Amino acid sequence: MGSRAWGLVAAFAVLTAGAVLLWGYQTDDTWIHLRYARNLAERGEFAFNPGEPSYGSTAPLWIFSLVFLMKLGLAPLVAVRLLGLLSGAALLLAADRLLSRLSLPAAWRPALLVLVAADAWFLRWTMSGMETPLAGALLLVLLGPAVAAGPTAWVAWGAAWGLGTLVRPELAVLAPTALPWLLWLQRRRHPGRSATASLAQAAAGWLLVAGPWFVYARFAFGRIVPGTAAAKSYAPNLDPASLASHLARSLEQIGVVQGALWLGLLFVALRFLAARRRGEAGGEGPTFGPRALALAGIALTWTAALVGGYAVKQVWTISRYLSPLHAPLLLAGAALAAAMVRRMPAHAGAARRVLAATAVLALLGNGALLAVKVRPYATTFTRGIAECLTGTGLWLRDNTPPDAVVAAVDIGAVGYASERRIMDLAGLVSPGVRSLGRDMGFEAMVASGRWLELEVPDYLFDRTLGPPRWAGRTVGGVEFVLLETCGIASVGLREAEPWTFALYRLVDRRD
Repeated sequence: MGSRAWGLVAAFAVLTAGAVLLWGYQTDDTWIHLRYARNLAERGEFAFNPGEPSYGSTAPLWIFSLVFLMKLGLAPLVAVRLLGLLSGAALLLAADRLLSRLSLPAAWRPALLVLVAADAWFLRWTMSGMETPLAGALLLVLLGPAVAAGPTAWVAWGAAWGLGTLVRPELAVLAPTALPWLLWLQRRRHPGRSATASLAQAAAGWLLVAGPWFVYARFAFGRIVPGTAAAKSYAPNLDPASLASHLARSLEQIGVVQGALWLGLLFVALRFLAARRRGEAGGEGPTFGPRALALAGIALTWTAALVGGYAVKQVWTISRYLSPLHAPLLLAGAALAAAMVRRMPAHAGAARRVLAATAVLALLGNGALLAVKVRPYATTFTRGIAECLTGTGLWLRDNTPPDAVVAAVDIGAVGYASERRIMDLAGLVSPGVRSLGRDMGFEAMVASGRWLELEVPDYLFDRTLGPPRWAGRTVGGVEFVLLETCGIASVGLREAEPWTFALYRLVDRRD
């Protein structure tokens, strides 16, 4: 086998090892997808609560794919895990195709593909049942024209943009920020091609794929933006302290898996600049060819747009939101490093050794992160989901009438298992709650009990740090009767505090 084949074998071996380590991992959002998929498969409606169409999932394409697999007879959890693995495999194949077109030393390509596969966040979210790896694969497809030799198939590019829009709504805005770079590249390669015609073809491809969904969303939900966009973001905030805090959090999420590689690239860049000042970096023409510049420009533009957009909108970022950027950044950095190494032959050996060392450090760091942090957390959290959230949902299914209403902040597993109507206190699928939470702030809205003004549910499944906060209280004439509690060690990899979940029966004492 050639080096490319060995790279694929090694990358898929890493993916398989990650699947074994994280098999069974799930998040509460996994169950949101599954409840949407079940209702679509059984009732033919895109709804979390039966009979109440809602745009509470950011990934309709993921839901449709789950329904397809479930219609083939796969159990829901098997379907969501298989879909994650297939999406992860698609990302690796897309990365391999891009690497085969880049001007890189032959030994770099398999090593880079293994680095893509070994990314701890990539492995975590591939096995979580979330849409993250599919979003990453589609971003790599959208990068394709930057390294292709022939003209861009703009309608196909637009169709990929449309698919990305149906996987992560951010891609609707993120993908077209690549267009200035791609059109610049087209002007250099094919000066006779019209930029206007290219844009029109890309827009046509996007409309062909995403247009029908947005028409349906407008009529079914009364909106074309998912509820999560409103529930998880706020009005733009340009306060420097707030921006710095959000930017630092996002960059840390990326840096923890790629930081060593950034140091290697920085070393090569500094060595190259020093060599050029001494006249030791030769060669005719520009150092970076159009492909490397376009690739790096797109990757950095995407990163700035996504990270900056999250900071301005005050989104509390987690690694899942940023993971699709990792492979484009890695490939762009490799293209720039290779171009600089070629221009300084006297220092190429030292540069390659440093890059190899930082690649090994990145592999070891991601392996340690996966083994020491991600796997223990995934095991504990998944057990907590099963015992606490799903367990409470099953109790509700077996001990409450079918028309009971349950208010909850974490709606996925409880909603799926209980088969009861959910009043979503995070506002994803409950428009009235979303509007009130946007006005007051969701934490303040839940803590104040103002949500009772919208509807008095039969039960509340609450999450809080410390002891149950509603036990024995009466708010606005509604009495909270504590039924049971359970706990999960943490709800996030970085949020290590134990959380208490409490189930209450609500008794309306108002006349």
